[in-house]
Amino acid sequence: MSVIDAYNSIYRELKQEGYISEYPLDPSEKIWNKRILTMKREELEKLKSFRLRRIVKWAWENVEFYRKFWKSKGFDPDSIKEWKDIVKIPILRKDELRKDLQANPPFGSIMTPDLARRIRFVGATSGSTGLPTFQGWGALELDYFEEAQARYLWTFAEVKPTKVYANYLNMSGFYSWGPPLVETAMWRCGATAIAGGGETYFSWKSRHNLIFKLWKVDVLATTPWLHRLIGEEAKSEGWETPFKVLLLHGGAAAENTKKKLFQVNPNAKLAISVWGTTDGHMAVEVPNLPGQLVIWEDMEIFDVVDPKTDEPSAEGERGELIATLLNHFTMPLIRYSLGDFVKNEFLTDPDPTYGITHARFAEPIPGRVEWMFKVKGKLLFPIYVEDAVNEIPDTTGMFNVFVYDNEMDKLKIRIETRRRVDNQYDKDSRELLGGRLGINSDDIEIEWVEPGKTMWTGYKLQVFIDQRKKK
Repeated sequence: MSVIDAYNSIYRELKQEGYISEYPLDPSEKIWNKRILTMKREELEKLKSFRLRRIVKWAWENVEFYRKFWKSKGFDPDSIKEWKDIVKIPILRKDELRKDLQANPPFGSIMTPDLARRIRFVGATSGSTGLPTFQGWGALELDYFEEAQARYLWTFAEVKPTKVYANYLNMSGFYSWGPPLVETAMWRCGATAIAGGGETYFSWKSRHNLIFKLWKVDVLATTPWLHRLIGEEAKSEGWETPFKVLLLHGGAAAENTKKKLFQVNPNAKLAISVWGTTDGHMAVEVPNLPGQLVIWEDMEIFDVVDPKTDEPSAEGERGELIATLLNHFTMPLIRYSLGDFVKNEFLTDPDPTYGITHARFAEPIPGRVEWMFKVKGKLLFPIYVEDAVNEIPDTTGMFNVFVYDNEMDKLKIRIETRRRVDNQYDKDSRELLGGRLGINSDDIEIEWVEPGKTMWTGYKLQVFIDQRKKK
């Protein structure tokens, strides 16, 4: 059987077995693809083992990059018997992927050659940490990715016929969470979908606000910070945002951030954190289980390692998040480091609202390993700072942390405030931050700015300004 025939055969299998569901769905259905989302745990375990063996075999037989990489590490694909054997597979990091891309542009030798010429969608990272990495999506991968999106859009956010969904992420053609999500909302879920594009909000603010009002948008998907800004803009102009559900993308949302979002978006009943990457990884917060993000286990396996040793982290310990996409055959990503810093604890009891049996992260994903910083030995993340900033009176919640060294003597932070700043306000704010973060208030240096003066990139607030590279 040719590679193309094998790929098409797997694609047909996924649809016939119901993992990629037929649509449109009856609007009375509460759960998208209920049979798959409520599979018995033993079935999920068997499925993960089968799919891991299959993708490893595929990569070994069809992808030059993996043959060379695994041989250089002494890895034998036949050693994979069950999904727990995933820890035997060498970890792949972005720098190794970039080297391959540079040597074999545009996609590198990590692509399955016969499928590379049949790509349906090209994805790319922002390149904020170096050369952008590109992803090739075939028909199977794109269809399954949209299935994954439909599961939470329909089930958690009630994106269904008659509802209006607005995507204010990046509408760039290279962004897998842009156009494909709009297509998911329209074609699969049957909702009215608006491809707003968060990157244009600042230049077309009045136009976008008019769209929100006229179209009475039910569900808005964007970053926590743009959600806050839009709500603040509406209040200042004397109108209320119509949003009932806020989908929070692009960065972990602190609990105090969520509270503020409900204050400035008074019609919102639900705020759901959605974590994902342009490669196709995702985890979504389950309503009524704050901070617990569900993983679609028929699609990927996560494991957690100590970034210093690459050995598995003990249960309950924090480490570097490693991911394996089980159904990406065009461009396999097997045991690929995502760089996020997470707790190695996953919950597998069915959630009480929907009965979903797929595993959940026990706590939120706070950020990437490279976003960690220390002040006088205290380990911090931007999300911890954000939670504290939102308690300071009269701030907009917008801030930038300036990281100038691996071990810093001071927390240097820029914060937006509406208040005229005097010494007492500055002192009280530093004491509040210090108390919440566990550092001395004298070790905090605040640059106060008026609203709109913090640093953004497109629709993302730059909560972490890395100045270490410029030294």
